[in-house]
Amino acid sequence: MSDEATGGEEAFAAPLGGGVVVAEREAGVYDVGSVDDFVDDTITGLVVGSTAIVLIRQGGAFYALPDRCTHQRFPLNDGELLDGRIRCMHHGATFDLQTGRPTLPAVVKIKLFSVEDVDGRVLVTLQQR
Repeated sequence: MSDEATGGEEAFAAPLGGGVVVAEREAGVYDVGSVDDFVDDTITGLVVGSTAIVLIRQGGAFYALPDRCTHQRFPLNDGELLDGRIRCMHHGATFDLQTGRPTLPAVVKIKLFSVEDVDGRVLVTLQQR
């Protein structure tokens, strides 16, 4: 990621379970890296602004959500990726990547953030979609 895109700070895609801090590109929008930085079927832990998120790439699509399960607030960056879902490794709750809908033991829907591929860059907006 270029220094220009991050306001002079270097930031790179985090390895699984990481928590790289990403600088704001413009109001509420964060450039988290090149599309090519994220391999398909991976979960990447990032900190955008002051919010810990997981960025998921599955089937060529990107998804972003808070890095906390809504059941007991355990991290999701060490979770398991299923078809269209992420599973919390601590109690087995899953969350739909399209809707945020949970399965038991979680009962509260997880927030989903907007993710766009703009000119080969992955942009995350912390406004809930």
